[in-house]
Amino acid sequence: MTPRDIILKYSLTEKASSQAIQNKYTFVVSPKANRTQVKDAIEQHFSNVEVAKVNIINRKGKPKSSRMRGMRTGGRTTSTKRAIVTLSKGSIDLV
Repeated sequence: MTPRDIILKYSLTEKASSQAIQNKYTFVVSPKANRTQVKDAIEQHFSNVEVAKVNIINRKGKPKSSRMRGMRTGGRTTSTKRAIVTLSKGSIDLV
């Protein structure tokens, strides 16, 4: 798997922005990726960066329901896997 297959996008939330000050960056990653693959992908994709720690979070999709013309349907949003990457050397400029 290439780094583009592993790192899907950067998470732009308030919490992720405040953690960037502490050299912690949050990425949405492939559901099949593990910690080692995420670490290697970050180090290959961004130059002059050294990863100290990777934390993985599996977020379950939220239940959704809709009523349309008397029908009631239910479903879920997609589940995501997120990686919080702590850097020991360097920084990432994503904005």
